[in-house]
Amino acid sequence: MDTPTIFQARLPRRPYCANDLTCGLVVRPTATALQFRHLQPNAPLEVAWLIFDLDFRGAAYAWEKANLPPPTLTVINPANAHAHLFYGLVTPVAMSDAARDAPIRYAAAVQQAFLAKLRADPGYAGLIAKTPCHEAWRTLWVQRLYELGELAEYVELPKRRAPREALGLGRNCMLFDALRAWSYQWIREYKRNGAMPEHWQRAVLGQAEKLNTFTLPLSFSEVKAVSRSVARWTWRQFSDEKFSAIQSARGKRGGRPATRTAEGEPWAAQGISRATYYRRLKSGLLVPDTVA
Repeated sequence: MDTPTIFQARLPRRPYCANDLTCGLVVRPTATALQFRHLQPNAPLEVAWLIFDLDFRGAAYAWEKANLPPPTLTVINPANAHAHLFYGLVTPVAMSDAARDAPIRYAAAVQQAFLAKLRADPGYAGLIAKTPCHEAWRTLWVQRLYELGELAEYVELPKRRAPREALGLGRNCMLFDALRAWSYQWIREYKRNGAMPEHWQRAVLGQAEKLNTFTLPLSFSEVKAVSRSVARWTWRQFSDEKFSAIQSARGKRGGRPATRTAEGEPWAAQGISRATYYRRLKSGLLVPDTVA
């Protein structure tokens, strides 16, 4: 199967599209959308293309200067030589509620590293791109798709994720992390008050919508997928009983010192802080009569 055929086969059934982006987007069947200058290349819950927007002359060959592999598609604006570079993935990254988090984070890291090396526009969300087969653009096709691991070999992946909300995949990760932290805090409270799983899922979805405050917000389908993933996992994994077991296990491993001993708070009587008390105890400089 050649690249143009692959591109069309992977399009959403009814993608967003537009001739003039300043006039807004419309939804049309695939065959109709292909007649517009711009369209949505990736399905709502699947990333088959990593797309980069390069707003400078000679953008079509920026990958050579950056020592990166050739894009699967390069769509050039002949009026200014700016371009969209598409890297097609052999295995698209699933973004549904059933999707694993690790591949999404891995893809986001690769996307971030390529963006930096290509000097691409960090404000480009990747929802809409130039339609490769439209006569308004000049398109270079390469008969090549890439595995994420293959693309990662060309870059040094960041040790920490940059808080760059404009990155499409990065926004999913940021929402997931923020929503997960909120859910860890509130799940046991909901269960104590007799909430059912459906009540918890609605609460998590509502919080996810509140957290979707990016300059370019995620679509509702993406927000819903993230919220369902977090809601289902936390409902299965969190309870007062499991929390107590985790805390007990941490204590046995030598986790955070107890806030009180059997004798109360001996550090107060000695005029030192709790941290100093336990630090001296650990070093052998202090041996109290009893420690809980």
